[in-house]
Amino acid sequence: MFTSKSNVVVEAWNTTTTQTQVQTPHRPSLIHPTFYWSYNCEVLFHGWPGSSRSMYALALIFVFSLAFLAEWFTRCSDAAASIKPEADKVAKVAFRTGMYAVKSGFSYLVILAVVSFNGGVFISAILGHAFGFVVFRGRAFRNVGRVDG
Repeated sequence: MFTSKSNVVVEAWNTTTTQTQVQTPHRPSLIHPTFYWSYNCEVLFHGWPGSSRSMYALALIFVFSLAFLAEWFTRCSDAAASIKPEADKVAKVAFRTGMYAVKSGFSYLVILAVVSFNGGVFISAILGHAFGFVVFRGRAFRNVGRVDG
């Protein structure tokens, strides 16, 4: 907070001045209105991954894993629909609700990561969802190991 000559408080992010106000410094921001390609970003948490390339690579792997696991939980919730009919209905509903909640949480974390507008994070999320879809829900791997006769 800075005080001008007329004792008016000026916020740090206000860069407008009049003749009686003291120029305030510009508040640095990592929020971008468009996609950008830099390893210096913030993903999900304040200060993470920072300006380290290795931490940025870890963040990309983390986002990829979140998207991949979101696809896995989608497959698991589809499989949960075929739980034994004699199972307790309340237990079935509780299990399916829990699976859906975890899948939704992972999906929302991926969305929040993409909102960082970092191009690498966006591509990592897309690849994680695509790879998860191919592995868990794609038809290409469902018939592997089967012998039709």
